[in-house]
Amino acid sequence: MPDDLAAEVLRRDRDQSGTPFGQPWPLPAWPDVPTRFVVCRDDRFFPAGFIRGLVAQRLGITPDEIGGGHLAALNHHRELADQLESYLLD
Repeated sequence: MPDDLAAEVLRRDRDQSGTPFGQPWPLPAWPDVPTRFVVCRDDRFFPAGFIRGLVAQRLGITPDEIGGGHLAALNHHRELADQLESYLLD
């Protein structure tokens, strides 16, 4: 990621909500909608190999893959948007 973009990310950084770690899922089951997962091949925080296995084990699907690291929405936004848009055509 370019230094200026990394600096902008850090400038806008804020704490995440702790709710998902402190409260159970509020519904009795997942909604009945198609489930997809996008893996970023260069993610060093959640390595692609680890995520592929987790997605297969927990969701029973094969994830789609794009380039980019943990912040793909920032540094590979076009590729991510194209992947998400492709789901509308399925």
